[in-house]
Amino acid sequence: MRMLPFAWRSLRRELRGGDLLTVAAALVLGVAVMTAVGTLVNRVTLALTQSAAEIIGGDFGVAARQPLPEDWAGEASRRGLKTARIVSFPSVLFAGERSQLADIKAVDAGYPLRGTLETTADLAGLDPEATPAPQPGEAYADARLLDALGLRPGDTLEFGHGELRITRRLHAEPDSSGELFQLAPRLLVNLADVEAAGLLGPGSRAQHRLMFAGSPAQIDAFRDWLRPRLDGHRLISIADAEQQLRGSFERAQRFLALAALLAVLLAGVATALAANRFALRQIDAVAILRCLGAPQNRVLGALALQLLLLAVPASLLGLALGLIAQAGLVEALGTLLPDRLPLPQATPALAGIAIGGVLLLGFGLPPLLRLRGVPPVRVLNRSLGARPALPVLVYLAALAAAVALVVFATRDPRLAQYVLGGLAALAAAAGLLGWAMLVVLKRLQRHLRGPWRLGLAALARRRSLSVVQLVGLSLSLCALLLLAAVGPALLQQWRDQLPADTPNYFLLNVQPAQAQDVLAALRDLGVDAPRLEPFATGRLVAINGRPPAELSFPDASAANWLDRPINFSWREDFPPANTLVAGAYWEPGSRAAEVSVETGWARRFGLTVGDTLTLRLGERDFTATISNLRKADWDSFRVNFFLLLNPGALGDDAPAHNLISSFHLPPGHDRQLAALTRAHPNLSLLDIDAILSRVREVIGRVVEAVQMVLAFSLAAGVLVLLAALQATGGERRHESAVLRTLGARRAQLRGAVLVEFAVLGGMAALLAVGGAAATGWLVARELFQLAPALPWDRLLAGGLGGIAIAMLAGGWGTRRIVRTPPARALREAA
Repeated sequence: MRMLPFAWRSLRRELRGGDLLTVAAALVLGVAVMTAVGTLVNRVTLALTQSAAEIIGGDFGVAARQPLPEDWAGEASRRGLKTARIVSFPSVLFAGERSQLADIKAVDAGYPLRGTLETTADLAGLDPEATPAPQPGEAYADARLLDALGLRPGDTLEFGHGELRITRRLHAEPDSSGELFQLAPRLLVNLADVEAAGLLGPGSRAQHRLMFAGSPAQIDAFRDWLRPRLDGHRLISIADAEQQLRGSFERAQRFLALAALLAVLLAGVATALAANRFALRQIDAVAILRCLGAPQNRVLGALALQLLLLAVPASLLGLALGLIAQAGLVEALGTLLPDRLPLPQATPALAGIAIGGVLLLGFGLPPLLRLRGVPPVRVLNRSLGARPALPVLVYLAALAAAVALVVFATRDPRLAQYVLGGLAALAAAAGLLGWAMLVVLKRLQRHLRGPWRLGLAALARRRSLSVVQLVGLSLSLCALLLLAAVGPALLQQWRDQLPADTPNYFLLNVQPAQAQDVLAALRDLGVDAPRLEPFATGRLVAINGRPPAELSFPDASAANWLDRPINFSWREDFPPANTLVAGAYWEPGSRAAEVSVETGWARRFGLTVGDTLTLRLGERDFTATISNLRKADWDSFRVNFFLLLNPGALGDDAPAHNLISSFHLPPGHDRQLAALTRAHPNLSLLDIDAILSRVREVIGRVVEAVQMVLAFSLAAGVLVLLAALQATGGERRHESAVLRTLGARRAQLRGAVLVEFAVLGGMAALLAVGGAAATGWLVARELFQLAPALPWDRLLAGGLGGIAIAMLAGGWGTRRIVRTPPARALREAA
């Protein structure tokens, strides 16, 4: 027997049967989704590693909220290092009647130390060129800022008490590649202009940076000299910048990884089910070949070669489809990604091909290996079949390999842990419950008549296959529900975090004497129930009576917070956009010395309810007991604080403070609000409408990208569903032929099939809804930090739809048999 010609002829014949088409489609989907998501993650990672020093604008640096010592720059110059000073802060800019919150970045002549600053002379942004830092009196503005203020290169804008001329449009900054979600538009100015405008005085919210560049030996020596002198200053390293970018991309990547993981797992299940049915159909062919003298190994080799001939074009097609989908993902994510994404490495493509190999060898080959036990005498006695299937450990090994490749590509092992745990629990529950239910049904069907007895008897008679079918149906329905119901619900919940009345303005530096006038002005502008919150700073002196420096904390970053000022406030009622986690909030009128701590801050220092904190408020120390822990929604754009004090305990001796407010201003009142801040120069107004628009754009683009990957996953889920429903097609055709020969009517056969699939679909739907709800709740809470609000209406509707699909598929699969004469049907079934 010539293996290659035989395998090629057999492949062409078997493709018409449908099983190998299911295997091919599963391979295409698995390879495509792996390639698409893996390539996108790879390109983002390369954008970081290839421009390592450019991410932070130097080899390393120091950052602080206050100006950095001048002698540090002098020491660096003495050691032969280059330096650059950078100051960044948000500020509202005015051009005529227009205003816009901008991110001001002031630099000296040494900027940039690494990379290239690119600008253009025209508004269109054509032909960017390398440019030095702006000269005094000049500024570079990015396209969003120019559009918001209606300016173009050559125009002027108000800056402090003077004006700056925008000479060029800002195209790319070397040290902004780590800012995936830069919200406010950028204005790059000369540091001398900021200092002359008095914008860095007391109360400034500026971030100061001093960057250094030099040879590795010079950098290491200077870092050692600088480290003991930091005293609360923060070192900036390349690793920190990469971590920040990856954190920004994490939620978007996690949604993509969820869809990719489910698609690969479903492709594996579809491959296993279809390959198992293909192997069962080859038993007679193998027996005939053995009778004709074909060696066992050559027969199995020819069958394996069939799968290989199928897998090569399927994997190549999946690879091409994945690269096209990756380009679509880059387009969908758009401005969320770095401007200059490098070409991908070969690793994601190889991982995609490897997924195809794992799916083929791990899920497609084991069913064929059971054909080794087909005896030649089966030609005469059909009751002699193949040996039992290989141990489940073979499939578990294949599953582990597939998951390892997905985790390698998506770099999210926690997601794999939760999703796999949920699906594994579902598979175990489906197997145990299915076996138990079939035992019950076998006893029950004896007392029934008509289609009910025939349908339940068919399930009980094929107990092992029915359990496999139930597990496959449950997994596919669960995955489809996760993708079609839970996934969109999570995305919609992410969107709903920014409702239409989300605060779009912050008002800062309001003095207590101005409170009533400001509140009245806000009400006149249409603000609904405006409120001013006290805002003060203090120092942490002791925890449970001991200085923090003497304590060890569970979070290593806690030491960096000890010397920082602590922002806090006080209020009688529980703050909005917060959730009580532990303890009890104080009653109005209480005078107990209590403090409410945000859970993130409490976790950093290892605090619990009942601990005491001593804070230095101005000239006095204030000790309070932690009465409750609360979780703040920092994405709500409301005023939130780590610490809230009981105002009754402060009494009339409140520390020096300003007032702050966040509010939603209806459209059409922008000019009146600008007039308010100009009439009271001490007020600082932050217009965050642009930020809200940017955040909504981020969510919208992520939703578009995820929906592209969900299409692959949904297709894989449909494949599993079809493969599971066809798993017992051959046996059912044979039984139907026998029953028709014995006189069964068409209506009885149809009814029996509908009963069989209704029971099977009902059990699968029940398990799938429970599995999808449990897995979705866990994923939403632990991975996406979203409130686990499950879409029960969609889940239940999906479960009912699964039952209907199972019944329709069963009826469709037997339509041909009930229309065929019994003798012919029996010959075809044989």
